[in-house]
Amino acid sequence: MNYKLKISYDGTKYAGWQIQPKIKTIQGEIESSLKKIFKKEINLIGAGRTDSGVHAYSQVANFHIDTEMNYNKIKLAINSNLNNDIFVISCEIVDEKFHSRFSAIKRQYEYNISTQFNIFNRNYEWILKWKNINHEILKKCSKMIIGEHDFSNFCKETSKKNNNICIIKKSIWIFDNGIMKYKIEADRFLHHMVRFLVGTMIEVARGKVLMSNFEKLLKVEGDNKTMIVCAPAKGLFLKKIHY
Repeated sequence: MNYKLKISYDGTKYAGWQIQPKIKTIQGEIESSLKKIFKKEINLIGAGRTDSGVHAYSQVANFHIDTEMNYNKIKLAINSNLNNDIFVISCEIVDEKFHSRFSAIKRQYEYNISTQFNIFNRNYEWILKWKNINHEILKKCSKMIIGEHDFSNFCKETSKKNNNICIIKKSIWIFDNGIMKYKIEADRFLHHMVRFLVGTMIEVARGKVLMSNFEKLLKVEGDNKTMIVCAPAKGLFLKKIHY
């Protein structure tokens, strides 16, 4: 049977999704729980590899196992072996061909920023020390991102591929009383891509980078990597994956 999991997690204490030796990761913790339940190693396939400190409202993963155990009992059993900062929202049987990563048609991320320190949100927002953030410039930058672009300038150098083109279906900023929220939806994302976009847009809105240069970065014109700024991981949330 092929089982699909929807998972939410607080990534603060974890070194990202992908399993790594001797380091706590989301994938590693869930695979450890599955091993306790089924007494064997099980490969958990994630829809995407969130970075260290990144959170998820609804990550998706799947695994294969032959068992007579009810899918709802599997969900309860997995959660019973997990810390409270990881939670399996649902477990269901899906088609054998379903693949959490390759079957996905689009993904949504959300980035949270605040201009006011809040002790209860300090692990879930980027607290800006600057007050001179031009909201209109942020809106203009976000509109530039919509469509098909080569994001070679907005990904980690070691993760570049032959094809770094992504199709952005939604890119908007929302402002509410000192809170800034960036929402982006695309067919796929490159490593660090959302964090690079957010960090660099903030630099443009602060007047530290020209909007014309931001546009050139999107068009991959010349070597402008020195202008790229990476926003902290803690403000980023994987919102939803569509199939």
